[in-house]
Amino acid sequence: MSIKPWKILSSQQVMKDRFMGLRTDRCAREDGHIVESYHVIELAEWVTVIPVTDAGNVVLVREYRHAARAVMVGLPGGASDPGETDWAAVGARELREETGYVAREMVWVGACHPNPATQDNMLHYYLALGSTPGASRDLDPNEEIEVLEMPYTEFLEYGNQPVQHALHAAALFYAERYFSKHPHHRPKE
Repeated sequence: MSIKPWKILSSQQVMKDRFMGLRTDRCAREDGHIVESYHVIELAEWVTVIPVTDAGNVVLVREYRHAARAVMVGLPGGASDPGETDWAAVGARELREETGYVAREMVWVGACHPNPATQDNMLHYYLALGSTPGASRDLDPNEEIEVLEMPYTEFLEYGNQPVQHALHAAALFYAERYFSKHPHHRPKE
């Protein structure tokens, strides 16, 4: 048996604003089964940045995540604006806006679907090598962010954080895969 994409028989936009949309699709599988209501969250593509300083620290953000109702330590990043497709530039902008850091080099290390069961977007990961402070931050009105540095080797123990962001834990997979192939870029201990 070969699994094939479902055919969309009808689609209804339930809601849409500048940040996200929600649509309900009625679909048919190849075997004829009808999926009456499949809800899809429509989101812009995201970029998550793993900023590393020449001293071997990773630049992190501490912020409140309302849906989880928790303050978390994680990586800077955010959504693309309409029409943006230069993911390195999006990542560099988000790094600067959230942390005030700029990178000497933005290196793509991977991309994934954050939650392909319900979301339609992609997430792009970039290492921001040679990150240094000095730019002015430009937080969104709803952002309240504390910036901190942590040795990269300590950040590898992200699973020990009391509250974790799964997509930031995945960033470590992409970073470590890159560093295994490019050991000269691995942060100093």
